Amino acid sequence: MLFSPALDSICVQETGPICITDMLVLVQDSTHWLQIEPLTSTVQGVKMFRHRTPKGSYECTVSGLRWLCERDVILKYHFRNWEPYSQLLKDMQYTQGGPLLDITMELGELEEVHLPHCVCLGTNPSLRNEMKILHVEEHGVSLEEVHEVTRFHAKILHPKFSPFSLILSLLSWDVDVHCELMLYLTVKRETLISRLYLFPWNPGQIQAVDQQEKSQGSSRILISRPEQSFKLNSSFRLNIPCSTAINPPRIHFIQRDTTPSFFKAIVKMTGVDIEMELFSDDERTVWKEIVSRDE
Repeated sequence: MLFSPALDSICVQETGPICITDMLVLVQDSTHWLQIEPLTSTVQGVKMFRHRTPKGSYECTVSGLRWLCERDVILKYHFRNWEPYSQLLKDMQYTQGGPLLDITMELGELEEVHLPHCVCLGTNPSLRNEMKILHVEEHGVSLEEVHEVTRFHAKILHPKFSPFSLILSLLSWDVDVHCELMLYLTVKRETLISRLYLFPWNPGQIQAVDQQEKSQGSSRILISRPEQSFKLNSSFRLNIPCSTAINPPRIHFIQRDTTPSFFKAIVKMTGVDIEMELFSDDERTVWKEIVSRDE
C-alpha cells in the first residue's frame, strides 16, 4: 500500500535552531526545499516515518532530513539509539554530531541526502574537516567523507543506506553546538513540578523526551531557544526565584546516549508568572524566559 505526503508544504532555504554565530558561515545552501510532514506508524514500539515524493528537493519537518530525487521515491526511517555504539565512538575518538537515522528505500534511489547536524560552524568553520559519516553495518562500522557541510546539514551524494549519522572528531575539543531546551510542567496538588531539558539539538532525542513526558501526563510549554550556541562539556545553572528546590544544581552540556539531562524544580502555585534564567560557567545569563501563570 502506498502513501502520499501531506499537502501542507512550504518552501524554505535554511531551517534549524537559530544561532547568531551561524550567520558567519561561508557555505550556504541555496537549494529550495519543500517541507513535508511524514506519515507515521508504530512498529514494535518504534515510531516509523514514511515519505513518498515525486522528483524534487524535500525536507522532513520532524527530523530535518533532506533529500533530492530525480523520480518517484518512497523512503522510510526511524531514529536509532546511540547507546550500543557509544564505546565504539570513544575508541575511535569521535562523538555524535546529529541523530542516528536508519533509512530504507522502498522505491527508487536518491541523488543526494542531507543529514541534519547540531554543530555550530559559525564559531569554527574548520570543523568541517573533522566531520565524517558513520555507517553502522552488519559486521562493524565504516566512515565516509562528507561531500559538503552547510549550516545545518552534511551532504552525501548517491547514498548507500544503513543506519548512519554525522560524527565529529574528538581531536577538536573546542566545539560549539546548537542546543535544545524543552520545558514540561506537572501539577500535583498545589505544587507545580517543572522539568527543563537541556541538550545538544537532536530530533531523535526531542521525540524520545516528548513521548516519555506525555506518557506521564506532563504538558509541554513552548519556550524560546538561546540565541547563541553552547560549548560542549560546559555546565549551566538554572535559577527560578519562586522555586523551593532545583535539582541538580548544575547540568553538564554533553552528548548523551539515552534520555537527556534536565533540571527538576518544585514551584509553589502562587498565581504569579514563573521567571527562569540560565547561567553559564562564568555566571553570564545565556537564556531567560517568563512562563505565564495562565500556561
